Parts: sequence; structure tokens; C-alpha cells
Amino acid sequence: MKSNSLISILLLTNLLTLTCYAVEHGDKDSVVTKEVYKLLDKNGKPTSRVARCATIEESGLTWELKTDDDGVYDKDNVYRWGGTGAEKTGAIFFDDWNTLLNTANKEKLCGFNDWRVPTIDELKTLVTNTAIKPVTNPEIFPLTLSLPYWSISTYQNYPEHAQTVDFSNGVSNYYNGFRGDHLPLRLVRSNKK
Repeated sequence: MKSNSLISILLLTNLLTLTCYAVEHGDKDSVVTKEVYKLLDKNGKPTSRVARCATIEESGLTWELKTDDDGVYDKDNVYRWGGTGAEKTGAIFFDDWNTLLNTANKEKLCGFNDWRVPTIDELKTLVTNTAIKPVTNPEIFPLTLSLPYWSISTYQNYPEHAQTVDFSNGVSNYYNGFRGDHLPLRLVRSNKK
């Protein structure tokens, strides 16, 4: 009986500390990183199945994982730039991403209610291997489109644009983000206080 209890405790401990390691190998011209990450279910519990979020240890960021179910978190949803958290600069501003952001915070996606649209520097951390398409880690972000994704960051010299990262090639630009364009985005939160 004691051995069964010990095995149960060990299994529970392993489940609670589930950490995944991914190593990307590329040629001499590609960006290659090793990432330590933790997958979380919709309630914030570590999981290896049906993950809804991923925490990347190095960056200290937790990212929303997309779904393929036509719902609010679906990978194919696109937005014009603007909404909660966005600086109202320039003449073009929308509130398209508010439904996604408000739903994630109201539902406490993965146990958190401080979701937001990432800065350009945060979004750049998802580029892990420029030899693959899309350029994100497919083990962590399997439903990433090979398109530019919005950041919250504006571009001072061109107020009708906002900064994006194009996950087809890893390039970060302001010019592929005219604020009226319909582009995907991925929510983030910081684990650092």
C-alpha cells in the first residue's frame, strides 16, 4: 500500500512540474534557440494535452495558444489595429481586438486576467528558427499563420502604421502593418512583477 501511495505522489509531482524542452537545429543562416517552456490548460494547470497557453522561461512571458474551432481564440481571426491598451495616435484607430482581449480576461484564460497585446520586442521573441515556416517553434505554437501579427507598438514616423512581426520570415516592420489591414494577433502576459 505504501508503494502505491509513493508512486501516486511521484506521478502528481511530475504532473505539477511538467516542463518541456525544445531544441531547434538550423543551418548557419538560421536563428536557432533552445527553449524551456511550460504548457498550461485553460485553467492554468500544467498539461501535455489540450494546452491553451505556453509560458516561455527565458522571456518570462505567457502566450495565448490559438485554437482551430471558429471561436474567439481561433487562429484565423484577424483584426484591424487598435483597442484596449493601444495608444490613440494618428487618424486611424479601431477597437477590433477588444472582444478577444476582454474574453480572455473575463474568462481568466489559463488562470490569468491580465492579458494584453504584446509589444514589438515581446513579439520578436517568438521568432526561433528562420529556416522553417512559420518561424515560431511548431511544438509550442502549432497554429501560427505565416503572416504578419500585430503588436501594440506604434511607429512614430508613420502614424497610420503599427509594428508587426511577419512569421513567414521573422522580419519586423512597420510598413506591413497599415492600421486598416486585417491581421492576426496573439495575446501575452508577463510573469515578472
